[in-house]
Amino acid sequence: MSCYGHREDPARFVDLFNRTVEPARGRARLCTHLCFGNFKARAVGLRRYAPLFPAFLDLHVDEMHFEMASREYAELEVVAPVAQRMDVAVGVIDVKSYFIEPVDHLVERIRACLDFAPADRLVLAPDCGLSQTARWAAKKKLHHMCAAAEEVRASL
Repeated sequence: MSCYGHREDPARFVDLFNRTVEPARGRARLCTHLCFGNFKARAVGLRRYAPLFPAFLDLHVDEMHFEMASREYAELEVVAPVAQRMDVAVGVIDVKSYFIEPVDHLVERIRACLDFAPADRLVLAPDCGLSQTARWAAKKKLHHMCAAAEEVRASL
């Protein structure tokens, strides 16, 4: 939806999504992932979340996940209104890059996320899964993400 929502009426997308998940609502934890595509590490849609909101605040989900690392955390402020309604997952690992994010870099980014979402609503994740990232890089990236999360958690 995030790849193409800007070309359509976002409220229509929300209605379609909500009707689709209605049978599972309250019976399972529902999450949605908003990104811009990852075909050969290339976006397939407009790389902006703003056109999707405020309509996407009405999605019937328990968690909304955002691709942020590959966009240098552009539009991080969009997570603030989401975090008032549900958990918010922020992609802090760029899965389209073989740059292994240093722990101190991730600590800084996680703290920036906490400016917009309370710790009890913030979920840390890779941008868009790791299916297209080499295992050696994925393991290092996840290890650094977990170490950074532990460091920030200890400071709260």
